[in-house]
This record gives sequence, structure tokens and C-alpha cells, in this order.
Amino acid sequence: MLLVGCKSDLRTDVSTLVELSNHRQTPVSYDQGAATYIECSALQSENSVRDIFHVATLACVNKTNKNVKRNKSQRATKRISHMPSRPELSAVATDLRKDKAKSCTVM
Repeated sequence: MLLVGCKSDLRTDVSTLVELSNHRQTPVSYDQGAATYIECSALQSENSVRDIFHVATLACVNKTNKNVKRNKSQRATKRISHMPSRPELSAVATDLRKDKAKSCTVM
């Protein structure tokens, strides 16, 4: 999970800190449990949107969990499963359906 802290200039703003404390909250930090955390601020020109997308891309490409295997596309599964009846293709389609795992990527 990638966590982006926007408006990082408000981290030191007294009125924002008072408002957060009134709601028993604290500013977002590295301790939130995200695999990657980055802050940006348009006001202070820190970490542009390009920098954020660069970090997001690197986080997706360099997955820390090596046990995650890439799934075959659902499109390939549908295409193979609807082909004319051929025993070797039906075995492949069945294997693809068995190996298919649910996953979600948000970017």
C-alpha cells in the first residue's frame, strides 16, 4: 500500500494541529503501516505530482512480497475457454481458472 500525505505544510501549522487535537487525531506519519509513504506540498513546492507517481511506480515494480505471483490475465482465460473444443486447450483453460486469484491494484 502506498500512502501519500498531501498538504505536508500543514503538519506544522498551529491551527491545523489544534483542530486535529480537538478530534483526537494526529498528522499522518510513517507509522501508519503503509509499505511506502511520501509527503507532498503544493504550497512549499515539495515533491511534485511527478515525484509521487515516480515513487508509486517504483513501489509497484519493486514489490516487497516475493511470494506474490503474477496472475494470467482474465482476458486470456476467456479467450482460451471459448475456443473450439480441443483437449489440450481445455486443460490449459482449466488450469488458468484454478490458478486465478483475486487481487486489487489501486493507482
